[in-house]
Formats: sequence, C-alpha cells, structure tokens
Amino acid sequence: MNNLPDSKRSRRLIYVDASGIENNTIFKISLYDKDNNATFILQLDGVDNSSEAEEYAIFYAIFYIKKHNCFGCHILCDNQSAVNSKMVQFLAKEYSIGISWIPREANIIADKIAKLEPTLKETDWNILKFFVELVKAQCYNVQDIQHGQSKEISALKEQIEKQKTTIDVRNTKISNQAKQITALKVKKEKIK
Repeated sequence: MNNLPDSKRSRRLIYVDASGIENNTIFKISLYDKDNNATFILQLDGVDNSSEAEEYAIFYAIFYIKKHNCFGCHILCDNQSAVNSKMVQFLAKEYSIGISWIPREANIIADKIAKLEPTLKETDWNILKFFVELVKAQCYNVQDIQHGQSKEISALKEQIEKQKTTIDVRNTKISNQAKQITALKVKKEKIK
C-alpha cells in the first residue's frame, strides 16, 4: 500500500489521548495507530495539567509518524485546545500532518489505553521532551524571524512612502516652476 501515490492512499488515522492519575498529579499519554493496531502508553513526568499532557500526546504522535516515516497520517485528539495550540499547528504545517479534534466518544480506544500501564520507558519520555524542546526553539525562532521580517517590511514601506511624498513634492515644485517660467516667457513675448 505504501507504493501508491499520495492521492491513492487512504488516510492513516492515529488516535491520541491523555489521562491523569492520582488526582491529576501524574499523566499518561496513549497512541493508537489504527492501521497497525499498535498501541503505546507513556507516563509523563513534570507535566502540570491535562491540556499540556494532551499536547504531549500529539507531539508523541508526530514523533512516531516521523520516526516510522509514515505517510498520509491524520492525528485525532479529543482536546480542542491542544489541537489548536500554536506549536501543534506549526508542526502540522511543517510536517504536512493533519490534526483534528474529535468528540471524546469517538476516542474511546485511546482513552482506555491511556489508563493502562506504560509500554514505553522513561528514556522514551526523555527523547520526547528533547524533541519538543528542539521544536519549541524552531517554532519560536521562526515566529520571531517572521515578526522581525514584518517589522522590516513595514519600515521599508514607510520609507518608500516618504520617498514617494518627497518625489511628489519635488515634482510639484518643478511643475510650478515650469508653469512660472512659461508664464514669464509668455509675458516677455507680449511685452516685445
């Protein structure tokens, strides 16, 4: 199936979810790759809330997709704020991966999996954190560069407008002087 062109391949669905345990002091994330019937569970360390955990679930899915060189993938998550986060949207665009919000009822398998014992090790969590830190730097550098470029473009536009105004003033002066010279020539001709 991987030999088919992109237009002929079906979408590969990756479901993700996060679950809080011990009064939401510890979070786990899950990934369910429907095509391979593969499941992965990772316990997170140092994550403060469920939205952050849900973002890490999406980040893990993106990492998984890139690591396994998957094509035509679409990540489905039941946390709308995680799906809409700037960094998630940046990665979706950067890696051409579809990411959508789905209702919780449509994410039952990933939800149940997130409550199971972790299948991934602490080293996988450390690799994921490293991946996210690299992406954060890239995402914010790109945003800073774009912001800086838009400031430069605005400054250049202002400078061009000032130059146009200066040129218009000069052209008006020249035109007025030309009219005065012509009027003087006409006056001189009438005097002769």
